[in-house]
Amino acid sequence: MTMLAITLPSITIYQLFMFVGAFALILTLVLGYGHSKMKGEVARHPFSWFVQYFLGGLLLFSGFIKGVDPLGTAYKMQDYFTEFGSQGLPMMDTMHEYALPFSVAMLVLELTLGACLVLGIGGRKTTGITLLLMLFFTFLTGFNYLTGYTDKSTGVLLHEFGKWGAFSDNNIRITDCGCFGDFMTLTPLATFIKDILYTGLGIFLFISAYRLKEILPRSGTVRTLAVVGLMGGSLFFCLNNYYLELPMIDFRPFKEGTDLNQAKADCDANPGETRVHYVYQNKKTGKTVEVNDLELVKPANKHLWTPDPVSGEKEWEALKEQTSYETIVEGCNSQIKYFDNYEVLEHKGYQFLVLAKNLDKSDKEAFKKIGANAAIAEKEGIPTRAMYNFIGKQSIDEFRQEVNGAYDFETADDKLIKTIVRANPGLLLIKDGVVIKKWHHKHIPTYEEIKAEYMK
Repeated sequence: MTMLAITLPSITIYQLFMFVGAFALILTLVLGYGHSKMKGEVARHPFSWFVQYFLGGLLLFSGFIKGVDPLGTAYKMQDYFTEFGSQGLPMMDTMHEYALPFSVAMLVLELTLGACLVLGIGGRKTTGITLLLMLFFTFLTGFNYLTGYTDKSTGVLLHEFGKWGAFSDNNIRITDCGCFGDFMTLTPLATFIKDILYTGLGIFLFISAYRLKEILPRSGTVRTLAVVGLMGGSLFFCLNNYYLELPMIDFRPFKEGTDLNQAKADCDANPGETRVHYVYQNKKTGKTVEVNDLELVKPANKHLWTPDPVSGEKEWEALKEQTSYETIVEGCNSQIKYFDNYEVLEHKGYQFLVLAKNLDKSDKEAFKKIGANAAIAEKEGIPTRAMYNFIGKQSIDEFRQEVNGAYDFETADDKLIKTIVRANPGLLLIKDGVVIKKWHHKHIPTYEEIKAEYMK
């Protein structure tokens, strides 16, 4: 399957609900009323059918958009498991280790449930499992949102209700839920509200499961085969997008066709704007005053942070635990702003860039193919460079000797490497700072093949 380096239109969660609502309305008219008329039945439950198709459509969309990049979902789940572990939940180290199979199973379940709702398969079983999945999502996002009341600088845990302080976005541990992969970023609050809505719809469908519009024949064999087929197809879809190939659609900032220099310049030019709010307390009277960073430097507020000219002592002290942050303008948070390999960015002509987050677990046969290509390319003036995050079993020189990696290796941030390419290793062909092509480690072509197809 060929990776599609496409740019989908940016939409908000409200626009997404509108599109899915239109999808549900069409299905209500076609599959609901249309099927009932064809069967000579009275259309008794149009609202229930609309909810059925609405929630089914949402599950299919979110499952698909995450299923094109299961590794990205696994990385996000690792973030959740890490945070849960820091909050005292047991077995999170184990869950962190098995985040990928857990994520694939979750995506297969999401896609299968969405299709079953649209087809009306399963009745109370389908709606019951859907409700449980919605409750799980709500737990994840609700837990994360409520961390906004706990000061992470002092290590306050979520269950320590008596130590909760004023809510601050800065305290929220995971700023993007990953609900729609890299396609759409939601604020923690919007995410939490979305999942509460999902849960409400799930409860409604569970209560009215007998009203589901059934499209398939009422045959246990047919429906069992349909469910098995849906699960098998969903599993293959997910596996193909990380184990066999790169994600079929690349939503990340290093997709094919990206001018890295321009993208980085655009990101650097959009730092955003954040206000820091401080609370000062008078040592004698206990009076408190809140000021932001712009107000603090004004002459009228100089007394808050400078000693009294008479006594020589400070009358006010900053209450650090009440410091909060307010986002005025959302800046660029793309990983491309952390890409500072200027040898890659400033090189003129073709070059190869090799990425590997963990050399110990990387595909060494792929590295040997890359090494063979690099040796030929070097003779034609085309350099190869590598960026990696971790190696523990060997020294880097021992690894390079084993895989014939006669090119420069340098360390880079783990998250940056995982963002650039979902493979270990992955190979990029770049020309004048523009990403021409990306390859999964299972499909490293020969230099002659690359030259014939991409170096024109």
